[in-house]
Amino acid sequence: MIAVGKVDIGRKRKQNEDALFVSSTPIGSLPNLYIVADGMGGHRAGGTASRLAIESFLEYIQEHTSANIQTREDVLRLLKMGILHANHIIFKQASTHEECKGMGTTFTVATIIEEILYLAHVGDTRLYLVNEKSIYQATTDHSLVQEMVENGYISQSEISEHPQRHIITRAVGTYEKVKVDTLMYDMDRVEYILLCSDGLTTMLTDAVIHQIVYAHQSDLGEIVDQLINEANEQGGSDNIAVIIAKKYEVRS
Repeated sequence: MIAVGKVDIGRKRKQNEDALFVSSTPIGSLPNLYIVADGMGGHRAGGTASRLAIESFLEYIQEHTSANIQTREDVLRLLKMGILHANHIIFKQASTHEECKGMGTTFTVATIIEEILYLAHVGDTRLYLVNEKSIYQATTDHSLVQEMVENGYISQSEISEHPQRHIITRAVGTYEKVKVDTLMYDMDRVEYILLCSDGLTTMLTDAVIHQIVYAHQSDLGEIVDQLINEANEQGGSDNIAVIIAKKYEVRS
C-alpha cells in the first residue's frame, strides 16, 4: 500500500479537532496502519481527545509487538483492544482535568494484511472501499440520524439536511466503556481505501468523492487536495481529515 493523508481546518472552525495517522510500513506487529479521529469537547478538548486517542492506540500496538496475529480474529482483537485502551486513557484524563471534561472522539482504524482489510470503528468517521466502478461505505455511522434511518423515521436522502446530523451515539473516551465495531473485507476488487471525517462527507456526496478520486488517480496527494478543496468550496463547515491508500503505485 501507498498512502497520503491531510487535515484541513475548513472555513468555519477556529481550531482543528481532527487528527490522523498514516503508515505504510510496520507499526508493532501490523504491516501498515491508517487512522482518522474527529474530536469533540469544549475549550480545545476535542483536539486533545483525537490526538490522545491516536497516541494511546499506537502506544498499545507498539507495546504488543509480540501479539499473536496468526488468525483474522487475532488481528481484529488487537485493533479493538487498542481502542479500548485509548478509551480508558481519554476517560481518565477527562475525569481528572476539568478543562477536558466531556471530551471524546470518533476513531476509525484500518490495516491491510495479505489482501484482507481489517477495520475497527467508533463514531461517524468513515472508511470507503473504492474501485473504478463503485464507492462503498464499509463503516456504519454511529449517529442519531443513522439510527433514525434504520428505524424508519427519516430516509437516507434526508440525512444531509437534518439539523441533528452531527450528533453521534458512540465516541471514544466519553464513557468508561465503549462498544467497538470490527469488520473484515476482501481487497481483491478494491483499488483504494478512503478514510475521512464528517467534514468531508457532510459537504460531498459519495458520487462526487468517487468522481474526484478517478479524475486524479495518478497522484494520491492531488486526490486528497482536491477532495479538501471541493469540501471547502461547498462551505467547509467543519475540519476535514482525509487519508487515501492505494494498493499499487501504478495501474496495470
